[in-house]
Parts: sequence; structure tokens; C-alpha cells
Amino acid sequence: MAGDSTRVSPSGSDDWPVPSVSSPVWGRHLVIAALLSSALVVASCARGEGSSSASASGASNGRAPTAATAADLSFCVQETNRYRASVGLSALSQSAALESYAAAGARMDGMAHAGHSHFNSTNGGGIALAENIIPWWPLADYGTVQEVMQQGLAQMWAEGPGGVHYQIIAGRYTQVGCGVFINNGEITVVQDFR
Repeated sequence: MAGDSTRVSPSGSDDWPVPSVSSPVWGRHLVIAALLSSALVVASCARGEGSSSASASGASNGRAPTAATAADLSFCVQETNRYRASVGLSALSQSAALESYAAAGARMDGMAHAGHSHFNSTNGGGIALAENIIPWWPLADYGTVQEVMQQGLAQMWAEGPGGVHYQIIAGRYTQVGCGVFINNGEITVVQDFR
């Protein structure tokens, strides 16, 4: 029917209501979401600088980590390779050059709250062909750098074939490097591929 606000449900029936974008209820939800997003951006812009070094501080004494360790960076590669292996793809090797580039990207993107700004402004720096980012997640919600990596990569992989992050993880690359930046309780993880 013309003007009907129903769509076919996943089960095939046509009685599954989908609100129209122009409906008053949907409009209120969009306004509320926009206001909350603006408040989060304003609050996060007032924060200071953090750390992107490769040594951990506080992870072993019960405090939240302030930086990633070499073990965290290796975990990022291992977790990526675990997903690749699940669909019969070869493992990526860990690249120190890509790690250095990814660390610079994590810092720049994390400070600016602008995903892929480093990658785009340097055109991959002549080294990276593709990039994924886990942007400024609240570290307190996850506890460890590795838990953020695990959850972020799981979300990317869950996109499935056709999802842009999935396609990068499953892409025809041979190397990966991960970079981490922790800033006032937020963590940004960047993966660069070639």
C-alpha cells in the first residue's frame, strides 16, 4: 500500500512495523541522539594529552593501563590472524614499520577524535594500504588494552562479508601493525595493513 510504514520482516510477513523517518516519535529520537552526541564530543574535547608509548604503567598493580605493551601489540596481530584463519586465510606478519605508523595514527586520531585523519592526511604514509580503527573507547568499561582489542575486532568481524572492516581484516594483505594511544581513560587502537 502506498504510504504504508511496514516492511517485510525477516520471517517474510508484512506486519513488521518500521517507523517512518518523518514520524514524530522517530524525529524525537534523532534529536535526542544528536544532542547526546554533541555533549559527548564537547566533553571529550576538553581533555588533555595522554600516552602512546609501548611500555605499560599500572597494569600489574591493579590500576588501569596508561600505555600498550609489546604483548598487547602482538595480541592485536594474533587476534586478527585468528579471524583470518577461521575463513582459511593465511596469517599476517607483524610489521614494526606499520606499528610505528599506526602508533602515530592512534595518537593523532585519538587526540583529534577524528578517525583515519592521520591515514588520510598522509595518504597511508607510503606504507599502509588500508586501516581499521577502534576509536576512543572508554578503557574503564573494558579494563585492559587487550579486551578493547578483542571486543573491537569482534565487532568489525561481525559485519561479515561486505562490511568494510571485515573486508580489510580478510583482505589480500601480508602484514599488519597495531598502534595504541591512551588519553585520559580513552583508548584508540589503529590497525594498518599492507
